[in-house]
Amino acid sequence: MVQRNTGEPKRLKIRHIFLALLLILLVWLVFYRVTAHRDLRRRVGELRAQGYPMNLEELNRSYDLPAGADNAADFYVTAFSRYVEWDSEAREGVPWVGKGKRLSRTESLEVSILERSERFLSDNSETLSLLHEAVGSEHCRYPVDLTDTSDANMEWLPRVRRSAFLLCLEALVACERDDPNQAMRSIHANLALARSVNAPILIHRLVRIAVEALAYGNIERVLSRMSLGDEQLQTLSGWLAADDDEAGCQQVFAGERCFGLEAFRGSGGQHPAHEGTGGKVLRLINIPRKLLGLHDRDMLGYINQLQDCIEAADFSAENEMAGGGLIGRIPKEDKGGGLLTRLLSPAFTRIFQLEVRRIAGQRVAQTALAVERYRLAEGRVPRMLSDLVPVYLEAVPKDPFDGQDLRYDVLASGYVVYSVGVDLSDDGGAEKDDRKRGGRGEARWDVTFVVER
Repeated sequence: MVQRNTGEPKRLKIRHIFLALLLILLVWLVFYRVTAHRDLRRRVGELRAQGYPMNLEELNRSYDLPAGADNAADFYVTAFSRYVEWDSEAREGVPWVGKGKRLSRTESLEVSILERSERFLSDNSETLSLLHEAVGSEHCRYPVDLTDTSDANMEWLPRVRRSAFLLCLEALVACERDDPNQAMRSIHANLALARSVNAPILIHRLVRIAVEALAYGNIERVLSRMSLGDEQLQTLSGWLAADDDEAGCQQVFAGERCFGLEAFRGSGGQHPAHEGTGGKVLRLINIPRKLLGLHDRDMLGYINQLQDCIEAADFSAENEMAGGGLIGRIPKEDKGGGLLTRLLSPAFTRIFQLEVRRIAGQRVAQTALAVERYRLAEGRVPRMLSDLVPVYLEAVPKDPFDGQDLRYDVLASGYVVYSVGVDLSDDGGAEKDDRKRGGRGEARWDVTFVVER
């Protein structure tokens, strides 16, 4: 009897099944990769058609001056170069530019420190003159090449901060000399310097917010130490109104997206804010991810995530009224994003909090100026903010954090106008530098504007 060998057909059958499954998998991977690339290209084209920059070249073109406009950066860059630095021993005790303590809004300088401060200002008279002259230029475009992802573009940012401190010292000395006109000029120059930092990059936005906050602190000091006339108060209010920048946060997110996409494309450049992410390792890891189409899907997710942020950062009055506070517009961070999305995505929540706090700071300052106008006319501060309507305010401004009216309290030595801040808790106008502790030890404070007399 001849015995048949049945093992070979079974092995052939298993092999055929395996090859068929492998072919199906290969076809699916090719389909996935092709569709991922197609969806990515389509989305980039849609957003580009809407006017959004989608690469660094387009971003660089978007950060440009209107045709024929004067450039305030010409004054600022020259001013930075003319700054006269003293050694640390010579600057000892000088507020803002040295290691002198930061004075409270009503505190006076010692005579010796005041004289030293005036000498420092005199040595920097050329820088100050240029900073004041720049106020007359509406537009500013610093010599920044946004196609260069190195941090060489950031060299002048510390100079902006140093110049802001110089203007703060000038305002402080003006208060000491009871010169409200000079103090106002210093505040105006500080606000203009803040507006000049307008490149669509996150670090630039953070510097702008910080310099703007310095100007608000100077206004607190001026109102606490000197009497301004109604015309001067209206002038200050007009400067703050001109400082409004609804689209700035949206432009920053659009810029962040371009830098992130540059990292996705693996050109070798790196966003200065994302140093240390291990670019060489990421490029190695991305080889199989690109072959499988995962890279394109991740890139598409990143684009859409930043678009959600751009749309949420529409802080127009209509959107605020509809949402019961701007802080509620913060988009949820996508924890399921791909590898590069998780590495490159900025801290969305923190950026939104800082931006809303900037808006709150501007509103409480504006409202305090209206309180001052009322006090000047009536001889007393109002009992409530609604007393300012309609003569000094069209309506009580809303707290951008919770959508309610700004808070106000008359103090024994003045008053405070405040927003509840990011914790959405009314802490009675507690200042950041005088913060109280919550139940778990966290800092509790409001966004305040305090005038003491």
